[in-house]
Amino acid sequence: MRKTGILLLLAVFLLTCSTIPPVFASSPAPLLPEIEADSYILINAADNRVLCEKNPDKKLYPASTTKIMTAILVLESGYYDQTTTVSKAAVDGIGINGSNVALKEGEIVQFKDLLRMTLISSANDAANVLAEGVGGSIPDFVALMNQKVKELGVSNTHLSNPSGLDVEDGYPEHQTTARDLAQIMRYATSNHIFREIIGETEYVLPVTNFHPEGRGSRKSTDLLLTQPKYQSDNFTVVGGKTGYTKAAQNVFAACARNGDGIELILVLMKHPSRNRMFEDAYKLFEYGFELVRHDSRLQTVGFYDIRYRESADIIHKFYENGYISGNGEGRFDYAGNVTREEFLQVLGRVRGSVTAASGNDLAQSCLNAAIDQGILDESWRGTGNTPMTRGDAITIMSRHIVSRLDVFELLTYMIKIKDLNTVPVSSRWDVLRVYKTGIITVMDDGTIGFDDLISKEEMVLILDRYARYRDTALSTILAIAGHISPIRAVALSFCGP
Repeated sequence: MRKTGILLLLAVFLLTCSTIPPVFASSPAPLLPEIEADSYILINAADNRVLCEKNPDKKLYPASTTKIMTAILVLESGYYDQTTTVSKAAVDGIGINGSNVALKEGEIVQFKDLLRMTLISSANDAANVLAEGVGGSIPDFVALMNQKVKELGVSNTHLSNPSGLDVEDGYPEHQTTARDLAQIMRYATSNHIFREIIGETEYVLPVTNFHPEGRGSRKSTDLLLTQPKYQSDNFTVVGGKTGYTKAAQNVFAACARNGDGIELILVLMKHPSRNRMFEDAYKLFEYGFELVRHDSRLQTVGFYDIRYRESADIIHKFYENGYISGNGEGRFDYAGNVTREEFLQVLGRVRGSVTAASGNDLAQSCLNAAIDQGILDESWRGTGNTPMTRGDAITIMSRHIVSRLDVFELLTYMIKIKDLNTVPVSSRWDVLRVYKTGIITVMDDGTIGFDDLISKEEMVLILDRYARYRDTALSTILAIAGHISPIRAVALSFCGP
């Protein structure tokens, strides 16, 4: 009887434990503050998880936060260092009492300066000039804006102009939601130039053909960046964009980052007070990062510049395995060049012959070891800082594969690779062998691009394909002849541990 009672008590105890909510480690969970905004949302930028929200799908006017979309389209156009000329339509189209920097018709301005006028001082005339410079006309640019909206999958947004004019200026359909605006901000903050600009507290109006001298500085509209009372020990503000119209009231979209690399994106819409909006923004960021600190399930970190790259999962896998590293700002720099030393170092980690340590000495030793082992010839010695080409990658990878070509394959691949005749004769066999394995693929135009530089992203993709080839080849060899010790030893040595 006593044993039965003990078992019953134990069962009740276990049942009770299973229904108690998780207890936070050292202090109670933070309390969600009262927020005056009609709508808001706070998300983790890395995985899109919502931390808190209020009416996030209510359609409202975005005001000048519209300029986030304007800026990202301009940055993606590639015109950053070019100039454009201010038109009469751009100056006249600023709206009733629209903010501006007094641009003049015929004034020649650089896109990079116009972007700062648009994002930092929220100038409608600058946004219009950018729209015309990229789209050819404001209506054509607006079409590009709504096309981007569809690409991002935000279904409750319709944009009618590049600056944020709404019902008062004849654009009643220019609306979005807090949830959609957070997604637009999330996309924009994956661009490092956008992040740089929204993080600037002021800029100097540039010298132009109409203004031979600088015209003083313009300060950011983001008070979280400029006022000491909003500086926190828990996070750093990456930057934000404000907006205001009579119909929209006060709007704010911002991004902040803590010391662990976790980024949160906040959107507040239709807030009745500009000053209290920033106080509420500060409270929500404090709440969000405290919530993240307490709950490990919310602590998702990621490279911000690869959020929308198809290769993101593979790059994160390489990072988690210790094969690669990012910089301290959370950027992988996927388009950056790779040196020969760096490529060989990552290859060594993938093969298991190099530890996760880093440094120039280790990278150089990987190159010298490859030369000493006969994998590369002496012409490679001392060239570790040389940017890596696809031809270099083909040369290296051909030494790490076992691949034979029959006549049919030889003829087929020679036809498929459109620029094979431009490849040095001594390297054509390597090209064909590596191409057969799928480690190196042709580009969209059917060329191999033997002399083209490879990026960090392409390096990861090449080495990921190599790792999958190696695992397949090794398992096949070991399945057939793994019981023969010499063959097993050679296979493991050739393919890596």
